[in-house]
Amino acid sequence: MPTTKPIPLLVGCLSVFACGAARAQVDEDPALAAQAITEWANAYAAGRLGPRGPLRGGGGPQLDYVRSASKSGFVGPDDYDRLNHLDVLQKILFFAEKHPSAELAEAVLGIAGAGLDGEFLDPTSVLLRELGVWTLMRMDHRGAWFVVLRTAAGTPRDENSEPPDIARRIAALRLLGLKGEAVFRTTLETSLHDPEPRVRIAAAEALGLQRSPQTLALVLQMLPMERHPVVAQALAQLLMTLLHSNPEAVDMAMREQVVKVALSRFGQAGWRTDMELLDLVEQFPHKAAVPLLIEALAKAAAPPDRLVKAVNAKASPRRKQRVVELLRRMTGALIAPEDLAGWRKFWNDEGPRLVLPETLGKPVEGATRAEFFGVPVTGGSIGFLIDTSGSMEHATAGTAAGGPRSKDLTRLGAAKEQLGIAVQAMDPEATFLLISFAGDSHLWTRTPIKAGTGALRSLTELTSRMKPEGGTNLYAGLAAALHMQEARFGQQTPAEIDELFVLSDGMPTTGEVRDQEGLLEMVRQANKFAKVRIHTVFTGTGDGAELLRRIADENGGVFVQR
Repeated sequence: MPTTKPIPLLVGCLSVFACGAARAQVDEDPALAAQAITEWANAYAAGRLGPRGPLRGGGGPQLDYVRSASKSGFVGPDDYDRLNHLDVLQKILFFAEKHPSAELAEAVLGIAGAGLDGEFLDPTSVLLRELGVWTLMRMDHRGAWFVVLRTAAGTPRDENSEPPDIARRIAALRLLGLKGEAVFRTTLETSLHDPEPRVRIAAAEALGLQRSPQTLALVLQMLPMERHPVVAQALAQLLMTLLHSNPEAVDMAMREQVVKVALSRFGQAGWRTDMELLDLVEQFPHKAAVPLLIEALAKAAAPPDRLVKAVNAKASPRRKQRVVELLRRMTGALIAPEDLAGWRKFWNDEGPRLVLPETLGKPVEGATRAEFFGVPVTGGSIGFLIDTSGSMEHATAGTAAGGPRSKDLTRLGAAKEQLGIAVQAMDPEATFLLISFAGDSHLWTRTPIKAGTGALRSLTELTSRMKPEGGTNLYAGLAAALHMQEARFGQQTPAEIDELFVLSDGMPTTGEVRDQEGLLEMVRQANKFAKVRIHTVFTGTGDGAELLRRIADENGGVFVQR
């Protein structure tokens, strides 16, 4: 789903041209303003308009929106070669906000849905959606919100019109969730039954913004029946949000229902959905989960039928690790994961006397020989994202794991050393990708490489070509690792990894997104359904540690400072 609040770096400039909008007093016409906004959105969608491109004068051919904006007084003779297309759009949006109408709301929805049917994590599209959404949120007009409601429901404007496109519906559903009015809940809940999966996902995320306890029963009913893997993930995330937002509803009977519903879907919709379901079990533990987790462990070890086997053909080993970890934290038993008979006997013998805590203690990482700066490597396909900016030539602080040699290395040298140690010790069935970032990102391994001692020569040859130079474009590195450019709303990103290690020594200094909140929001959206576990290592001495810490905290990983 698009962001639930504005990204400060991207949308903080919304009011910059408010004075310009007020200055244009020539025939400001709501109909022409709506036409200009629609034409602007159409030109952007068709690739004919770069938002930060200059508004060219000189009497040459102009985009349709410029002619409409000129007629309505939003573009004057002094604006050519001074403003860019984004500046003009903001002037018209400011007018729409101050003079709301159904017609203007219809037009602004086109901006609020920018990029949702394509590369929805493109930073410019994110900016445009935020501008459109928050313009509509500030429209206090009954007719405008009727348009939003009608669009969210998928109802045509009139009998001669086509139903609204998916991008507009997604934007409208988000707006209903942000508005938070109880009267909109029926439309959102009805949209959970829509035949289009992306609409169901948008409705689930909008209901997560409303957080109404009345939605709980519906979600518990729908989750076991949902077959689409991403929709199932969205419903599991919605269920988690509703339970945390309404603690008074979470008695022991509710806990039992939650774990039974969650584990009834285990193995049916892919490993990423399973991880969401296990999150529910962890947050709301109940004794009824224990026998179901034992059977989940059996499914993870040997899928019971061809369909389940096909769905989980490339399941991350983290899934099985998580089931075992939960069983051990719930029961205290240290039975081997492969000993299903032992687990079943334990439950038969000890189940009646077993008492679970209301909250589980912190997980203990399983034993593994592979580590990167002391953080265990547990995934099946690992990404290493390494900062190679100029400051990485500075000496280490001398606290890196891996032996005394680290004290004599540069920051980049220590990273290379740790890469070699980790890759040699990883499970021989595991694979890894190597990505670096400085002024831009660079993929050193086009396809995943098998880990183990045999990979050390190839890795050494690759890392020997890594040189510290340039700025710190963390966004480019994360975008490459998480496939942000290929991300589509309602689809799992084609991430080749299930675990990512990010190493950097400072704050971003270059790139399309540099501010902390903007970067965090981009990662949230890219990783919402990918479920990549992200660990972070900070090797610097100044700013940057807090950003990396938050990336790890929000994505199930570990943060270390070396």
